[in-house]
Amino acid sequence: MSTTDISTLSYNLSRVDRSIADNLMDIDKSFGNDAQNVLDFIIFMSKKLNNNLFGYTRFTIKEYSEFTGITAQNLCSMHPDVAKGIAGNTVYSDHSFESILEFTLLKMLKNNILFSKVIQYKDDGNIIQLENFPILKDIIVQGGNVMGTKKIYEVRLSDVMMNGFVQRYYTLDTTRLPVIGKGKGGHSRKKIYIWLNKVFHIYSSRGNNEQIPFYSIDFLADIAGVRFKKELENKKQVEKEPKHKKEAVSNILKAIHKQINSEQNKLHFSFDYKFVNGDTSNPYQEDYFVQFDFKSNLHPDIVKQLQVSHNLKFSLLKDLRTFFDISYPIERLSKIEALESEADNFQRWLNNNDADLQKKVEILKNAHFKANNWDKKKELKDKEAISMIYSGFLSIEPVSIPQEPNSIPTSANSMSTNPNSISTAKEKA
Repeated sequence: MSTTDISTLSYNLSRVDRSIADNLMDIDKSFGNDAQNVLDFIIFMSKKLNNNLFGYTRFTIKEYSEFTGITAQNLCSMHPDVAKGIAGNTVYSDHSFESILEFTLLKMLKNNILFSKVIQYKDDGNIIQLENFPILKDIIVQGGNVMGTKKIYEVRLSDVMMNGFVQRYYTLDTTRLPVIGKGKGGHSRKKIYIWLNKVFHIYSSRGNNEQIPFYSIDFLADIAGVRFKKELENKKQVEKEPKHKKEAVSNILKAIHKQINSEQNKLHFSFDYKFVNGDTSNPYQEDYFVQFDFKSNLHPDIVKQLQVSHNLKFSLLKDLRTFFDISYPIERLSKIEALESEADNFQRWLNNNDADLQKKVEILKNAHFKANNWDKKKELKDKEAISMIYSGFLSIEPVSIPQEPNSIPTSANSMSTNPNSISTAKEKA
């Protein structure tokens, strides 16, 4: 990237769980017409985790709308299944979940993403198998009016989603997701864009030394959810495949390519592509393939910052969890009346800035120091650690490198939480 002026770059790097990015089609199969909001929500929560581990659980309609590119009016409109009377019971914790966003949240609480194949990954040397992906443990809705503009949603994420955030993920640039997903076919474009981020992550992590394999039109069409096109022929509905699928994939790639390769605002990667014919002598080979050529726009300092970010979040979440488990054993938690109905005590404690604040500062400072290879120049002061807890972590962007040790981190993308809004184990213990 030595020839690229850093001022022309515009990216904000987050994460996407590998089990999600590797199985995008299973979201569609599991959630049907609600798949777009399910995928949006997972990416949205991962970004909130990435920006502010101490305040990720709460969000507003406005915040969600700005990230997804879906208007608040659409998100707050009645879900079609509710309108048709086929949604079943929509009441949970005395709240009726009837809007598009809220009913989707309820579905994510009740249902998992079912994988078409068993997924295996390592966790501390143990082989873990995933047959499904639970998303939510609990949803709490606070305040609000009919349009939901003043509502605050508080969620508890599944253990699988939390573990995936720190252990198994691909780097994802979320800068242009709202634009890429805007309009007809937005869900298809988002899925292909997430897949492109995955391919680039794998390619760049291997030193860009391997040739990118060809991908068949059918493979990309399946990810995008492109179906057979029905046309009228001899007064009968006939399914047409090859031309339509290639045309659909071409339109998706063309739209994403236009957004990514803007000369003024390049993302963390750019790419070119071309369609190539398959081997006509092989009757079992696909007819058309796509060949990609990726170019990295990542500044070397950004690559280092990504590694620091990974080490920080991995150590921080692990150390915070260890402290909580030691300080608040089950026997003690069971005696705290305010936590009787709490779905995840740890997440509640983590996102309350008043609970053991000084201990959190200490744990954050140690994790940050360790992640930066014990560099004295990068050692946080108490006020800097407190600022990170209240305001969120720095986003990984071209303009954020490097920072002076005495500067106080801020994050424009994090929503500050009210430290007094939740009773904590510490307050009641």
